[in-house]
Amino acid sequence: MTVAAAPLVEVAGLTVDFYDRDHWVNVVNDVSFTLFAGETLGLVGESGCGKTTTAYSLFGYARPGSRVRDGAVRFEGRNLIGLSARELRAIRGGAVCLVPQNPAGSLTPSMRVGRQIVEAMEEHGVSGSHRDAEQRTVELFAQVGLPRPQTMVERYPHELSGGQQQRVITAMALACDPKLLVLDEPTTALDVTTQSRILRLLARLQAERGMSMLYVTHNLGVVAQICDRVAVMYAGELVEVAPTEELFRRPRHPYTQGLLASVPRLSGQNGGGARLRGLLHREELPPGCRFAPRCGFAEEACFTERQVLAATGTGGEVACRRWEDIGEPRGRTPAETGSRR
Repeated sequence: MTVAAAPLVEVAGLTVDFYDRDHWVNVVNDVSFTLFAGETLGLVGESGCGKTTTAYSLFGYARPGSRVRDGAVRFEGRNLIGLSARELRAIRGGAVCLVPQNPAGSLTPSMRVGRQIVEAMEEHGVSGSHRDAEQRTVELFAQVGLPRPQTMVERYPHELSGGQQQRVITAMALACDPKLLVLDEPTTALDVTTQSRILRLLARLQAERGMSMLYVTHNLGVVAQICDRVAVMYAGELVEVAPTEELFRRPRHPYTQGLLASVPRLSGQNGGGARLRGLLHREELPPGCRFAPRCGFAEEACFTERQVLAATGTGGEVACRRWEDIGEPRGRTPAETGSRR
């Protein structure tokens, strides 16, 4: 990986709330991280932890009934928070592209899938002639493993399987040669063989184009295969950020240790740490460490003192006041979880 001097993306103190019935509920709290050109950052955590909300902020999206209470999201030094709809449209689908979890909701049902990709290229001025755009669409369909790409471009979304729709969306995201690709559980609907093919394609295209990727997933095997660094999220906050090798070998935060321990090994044993206990509702979170009620290492101060990311001295950061005292249960190396690219 070649890292640029300045980050392509800088998220600083991002705080997002959702309106629920008669009050605001915090879903992302003071989240900060960077993403460099040519780097893949994995964003992992349980469902509802805020990782998708964080990821969507990278192209200025905020769902109805939400507010960005604080913070900045800078892409190439430009803060996306507060940009007009017109300014954001110039960025979305061009410099920054999304591969969503649900492809059906992103495809126009009344339009042939090939035409949708051609229009995306023409909208962002990357197609050359119309004929060039059509030819490039066929090539992209072949790259993502769609069968008979020459005829596939003529089909409508309802004529495709869920896995085929996901590959069409992946092709659409790559069509405009984005600088940043945001992937939200993009391989969930794919079989293992197709998933592996898509991951290899993304790794190759990233190396060729210097593209950055933010990969949102719960699949630690995918993280091990494709990510350079991993950011672990719990209840709206980052609890650990580390290079992939380091995080799998020596997880520092009790929550990270629990995530790794919860994934079965091929041998049938767990990852070597305490498994996670039941989820907490947002209204039950303490003012201090949000993980404290589920943590076997928590002491009284953990419930009242908020923890922030601090350097571990090995290239990572952890938000735990006791991380040096906890010890280091044997983590899972990327080789044990999935092949590293």
